[in-house]
Parts: sequence; C-alpha cells; structure tokens
Amino acid sequence: MPETAETDLTLYYAPRTRAFTALWLLEELGQPYRLESFDLASGRHKQPDYLALNPMGKVPLVVHRGVPVSEIGAIAIYLADCYRDAGLAPSLDAPSRPAFLRWVFFATSIIEPAYGEKFFNWKVPSSSVAWGSFAQMSEVVTAGVQPGPWLLGDTFTAADVLVASSLRFGQLFGAMPKEGPTADYVARATARDAFARALAIDTREGERFPPKKTA
Repeated sequence: MPETAETDLTLYYAPRTRAFTALWLLEELGQPYRLESFDLASGRHKQPDYLALNPMGKVPLVVHRGVPVSEIGAIAIYLADCYRDAGLAPSLDAPSRPAFLRWVFFATSIIEPAYGEKFFNWKVPSSSVAWGSFAQMSEVVTAGVQPGPWLLGDTFTAADVLVASSLRFGQLFGAMPKEGPTADYVARATARDAFARALAIDTREGERFPPKKTA
C-alpha cells in the first residue's frame, strides 16, 4: 500500500534493523500508513518525545489514531485485530486463535533470546530460561513449519510474518540453515508481494541513511 501523509497509522522505522518485521506487516495489511524513518545513529529514538511514546527507545513503534503501540508482538496482534479484512489473525473465538498467539510470542520470547545464546555463547541451564536452548528452539520451530505451508496450515497470518522474519534474520547471520524445512518456509514467505515491497522500501531508506564509515 502506498505510503501517505493522510492516515491514522504511522510507523517509526530505522532501515537495516529488525523494525523491518513491522514494515512487512504493514505491507501485508494493505492499509495506508505514514513512514517516519530515521538513522539510529541520529539518536532520534532516544529523544524525550519519542521516549514518551516508547520508554524503551526502540524501533519499531506504531502510532494508530494517536495511540502508541510498541513491541512487535503487540503491534502484530493489535493491527491484525484492528484491520480484520486483511485476514492476518483468527477471530477471538476461532479454534486456531491460541496457536496464532503462541507463534506470535514464540518469535519474540523464544527465537530471539535463543539467538542471543547462540551469538554470545551464553552458558545457561535450559531449565532456568524461557527459551530452553537454541537447539530446542530450532527443533520446535522446524517441526512447526514442516506441515506447511504456513504455521496455521493454509492460512497466512501475522504470526508467519514474525516467525519468518526471525528465521530470515537467523539465516543472514548464520544461525539458521539455508536449506531444509525452515529455509523452505522462509523462501515461501519471502516470495510474497508484500515482502518484496517492504524490502524495496527498506533498501530505499537505507540509501537515505548509509552506514557510517569507520576509519
């Protein structure tokens, strides 16, 4: 959906970050939105007016009709429920609703911290942390995507945006395999038109704010 200044929906965004997940989600929604893009190096996300909207000072942040919504899991559920015509969330009484919620939070509460374990070589007992272990996360998510084509069967939802985006991130940094069930799932998800549009926008915004060169 083309970006516009006349809309109820604004995305605060930084290119080349995990805020890309929210951008992809908005493109899947098909609703007009305004993109407030900035370079993280500018410190825009740490300014008082921004912190008043998101005290964590992170991206992404969505403001919908004057209401700020932060944390990608909350953003996904909130927007998918607000814009039901997009079909990105089961109804509240649908039998698949619990599975939808589980996978939304699996992306942020299990996959992301498991990457932290992998990347930073954390040594923690699996019984003491919510994500268990990187190996357990990989096993569970692989089993989850194998029936296919999507996490809830034939229906693509916001949960797929979050999980596929997280798995793609893992691929880019060598944590997740580039072939096999999870790679096939990421390939299906990233073949969607909304992903292509989001990637083009991220590339454009990245060119506006090129990485700073170090001496």
